[in-house]
Amino acid sequence: MIPMFITTRKARHEDSQAIAHLLYAHYSFSSEQEANETFQREYALHYHFRVAESEGRIVGIVSWRMHGLMKHGIIKLKRAAVSLEAQQWEDVLEVLFDAALADADWYYRTHGTALRKVYTVIPKNHDPMHVFLQEKGMELEAVLRDHYYQGRDEYLYSLFLNQPQNFKALLSSTGA
Repeated sequence: MIPMFITTRKARHEDSQAIAHLLYAHYSFSSEQEANETFQREYALHYHFRVAESEGRIVGIVSWRMHGLMKHGIIKLKRAAVSLEAQQWEDVLEVLFDAALADADWYYRTHGTALRKVYTVIPKNHDPMHVFLQEKGMELEAVLRDHYYQGRDEYLYSLFLNQPQNFKALLSSTGA
């Protein structure tokens, strides 16, 4: 398999169709139009979207948003999706995860505070994502029973960055 060259950048409004396609493929949207409307709404609300590109195509997205007040230093990783055609989806996901943390870390630093905690909520049955998050140092913090849908539990994972081993991992993953 030939390695993909992956770059990341901030998402732009004109990326909406490609992002909607990814969201529709990975989330429970009823149509690409609903996925596009969701992206447009979250983008307008200043969610931080990053896209991964390979050979001029968007092959993945990740988004995050601040949770609570700036001084709390908490973000929620909101959405993550990688193209079903991406041969090395784990690599794309890792690049996106690291880019989101680096982006959030920079955002908090420029506002005179520090990123302290990252959390995300994922479906219980998404085994590859559970493994990925655990490999990135995230710990299962809670099981949310019937959270979005009856009979479908969600898992809440978190990572505290003010613990020395976790902060070191963040710095090494961002190239700092």
